[in-house]
Amino acid sequence: MKLTHLQSASVMVDTGHCRILTDPWLVDGEYYGSWFHYPPFPGRPEDLEYDYIYVSHIHPDHMSRKTMARLDKTKPVLIHEFDEKFLKMNLERMGFQVIELAHGQRFALPGGGYIAIYGADDCDPELCARFMGCAPVEAKFRMTRIDTLSVISDGTHTILNTNDCPEPLARQAVDRVLAEHGAIDMLLVGYAGAGPFPQCFAFADTDRMRAAAARKRDQFIAQAVAYIDHVQPAAYMPFAGTYVLGGRLVGLNDARGVPALDDALARIEADVSVPGRGVLLDSGAHWDLSTRAASAPFTPADAQARATYLDTIAGRPFDYDAAPAPDDAALLAACARAHDRFREKAAQVGFDRPTQIVVAADDFAVSFGAQARPKPLAEMPADDFVRIDLDRRLLGQLLDGPRVAHWNNAEIGSHLRYTRQPETFDRALYHAMAFFHV
Repeated sequence: MKLTHLQSASVMVDTGHCRILTDPWLVDGEYYGSWFHYPPFPGRPEDLEYDYIYVSHIHPDHMSRKTMARLDKTKPVLIHEFDEKFLKMNLERMGFQVIELAHGQRFALPGGGYIAIYGADDCDPELCARFMGCAPVEAKFRMTRIDTLSVISDGTHTILNTNDCPEPLARQAVDRVLAEHGAIDMLLVGYAGAGPFPQCFAFADTDRMRAAAARKRDQFIAQAVAYIDHVQPAAYMPFAGTYVLGGRLVGLNDARGVPALDDALARIEADVSVPGRGVLLDSGAHWDLSTRAASAPFTPADAQARATYLDTIAGRPFDYDAAPAPDDAALLAACARAHDRFREKAAQVGFDRPTQIVVAADDFAVSFGAQARPKPLAEMPADDFVRIDLDRRLLGQLLDGPRVAHWNNAEIGSHLRYTRQPETFDRALYHAMAFFHV
């Protein structure tokens, strides 16, 4: 059984009788044009040979539309049987046959192997609510259970892929995996966090931003260590964090709090209970689970090469750059209509604080709250506010709704800039903002 690393969370698992492509993101420019692979992917999606595609969840670095458009539509896509069907519907609209697997169900592969997919929260809405917050909404509507982990086996060796599943939320699911599948030969584990923090947030000074980046780095390294110590795999590979921001956002890269892969592995190895089992693979290299050997040595990070690459992508346009810019009247009217959906979601998640939300796009700005309707901004409030700055064209697309653009993807892509007072994270507010569209 062989595991080939392609890029980020995209790997190829070869059981000897069947090949599974996981979480295909191989084409640059996801998240509306801001995410790029580094090092660049050396191949083409069209040239890959596989029998099935496994997609863990709908985020564009795991279900890349730009990549899926170049893949073979005759190959079935395996996904978790989510209550919400947006992943299934999106894949079917692209022309794929989708096979939904019940939680933990073993799907037989040729040659005696199998794949099983587990919801991050072990399909326990109370567990999801306890760890993620917004309990009334998540326990009842399960709005945030979108990620999965998977087990792939050839009948002898077993790979556990945790994708973006946070620890300890996934601990119950992992316990079930260990009980049902036994020892893990290879653990694929995240080592870094995506998202806009801290690079997209205003800080009083650069020292505070650097401190926030260091905390973020340490948090995700600690999460990887917790996974490894819990699973005790024969080998593990940190993955799913190898991207850089391009276009007008290249200047944010050093503030993201994401270490280079070799630095991440060194930090993990220093803290795990049983060191010496870490594996790093270049794109195209593979790990043989039988011999426990890599096909080629890993190429360490080269800061100068990375800087040169960032220079080459600094001028790349974003997806919305060619879109028409709506005028102030159109934006204000759309904001007024979007507020109805926002207010309904705010009530569901219990966001009833008097926090003033300011959305500003170039010289256009509106303010609103959980109850207060959007109106042109007269002056910035002194405290208890969250301000979001973004491109006027992107705002127009976000207000048109998730079929055009989604607030969460714009945020993860670092297209939104935040100023907040006080500097605290109110998850209910940000959750409700995802529904600020017509």
